[in-house]
Amino acid sequence: MNNHRLITPKCFALGIALATLAPTNVLANPIYGSSAFEKAASEAVEHVTREDSFSGVILVARDNHVLLRSASGLADRSRNIPNTIETKFPLESITKQFTAAAILLLIEDGKVSLADPIAKYYPTCPSAWREITIKQLLTHSSGINDNAVDFRSYRDFKIAVGKAPLAFPAGSDFLYSNVGYGLLTGVIEDASDQSYADFVRGRIFVPLGMRNTGYGEIPGHGVKGYIHAASGASGQDEWQGGTAARLEEHGGFGGLYSTIDDMLIWSRALASDKLLSSMSRQEMLTDYGHNYGFGWRFATKFGRKLVWHTGNDNRAGFASIFDYFPEEGLTVVALTNNVGLTNFMATLTVEGKPMTFPATAARKAVEQVERLYFMDKPEPTSKTSN
Repeated sequence: MNNHRLITPKCFALGIALATLAPTNVLANPIYGSSAFEKAASEAVEHVTREDSFSGVILVARDNHVLLRSASGLADRSRNIPNTIETKFPLESITKQFTAAAILLLIEDGKVSLADPIAKYYPTCPSAWREITIKQLLTHSSGINDNAVDFRSYRDFKIAVGKAPLAFPAGSDFLYSNVGYGLLTGVIEDASDQSYADFVRGRIFVPLGMRNTGYGEIPGHGVKGYIHAASGASGQDEWQGGTAARLEEHGGFGGLYSTIDDMLIWSRALASDKLLSSMSRQEMLTDYGHNYGFGWRFATKFGRKLVWHTGNDNRAGFASIFDYFPEEGLTVVALTNNVGLTNFMATLTVEGKPMTFPATAARKAVEQVERLYFMDKPEPTSKTSN
């Protein structure tokens, strides 16, 4: 099979800047790597837990050295079961980077090409979609609008013919699309002759030793999702249970679960040739426009390159954050089962335009520990970066 690579030289061309109060050339906090950092970061997370009901897990590591590993809150409030560092959480849209890696493995096998049109794998797709390529699905440049597609699950979706036109000509713009990664799930299954779950387990999780990562329903009783609202009508904190996560329906756009320690294994694998070739990793981490590669976003934060992605299901009550600073080899992962908003404001600057929004407790915890790492002292909590 013709195996086109279609690489552009724009690797880490970071046009998106995350607003921050840090100076652009700030050095890493001198307490990094010491018990003082662990103590300060632990206290910051404990404070967010007390004040904003952070519920979940957070990990900070430089290369393979863990600087902070913390669990807070309850996995199941009705049964008073606490979250632990072994608790498995839905990854939500962080799943997309594993789907991208699976496609790259199939390209290395010679079974898929970035230039393949999706009509090769979906012969009955709408005519307007036929020339959309695998690369365009990976980079959210296909023009497929999630809102125009009746997408019940990655296995069983119906395209409403009258609502199927593309939002723009394929390859000409950016529109984040879960449907696109659902379609990539089918490509993986067709090209490998395996289920998505079997392929990612056999080619990614088992080789890397990610023993607590999988697809679909979380084993055992599983963590429950919640939406927390502080000081409701009763004057007390209110916790609303989320809907069922139904990960098995989400395929390659949001169907995986994992732990923070397994996510560190994943982070370290992407910093070496352990799973993907250097060419494949370069392709994954290239900015093809709109600060997006294959399952990863790119930005600048604290004056450094940031490779990141988030995931959330606000109805189910789960969210995930994955920040990686390649210059430091710094990995920060937070997985939460509380998506309630706090009074903490985060500011994200996109193409020079700042957007300020209330953050979850998990985002607040991530901001606190990252600021401790990169800055001589914490900035005021009224403003931060995404």
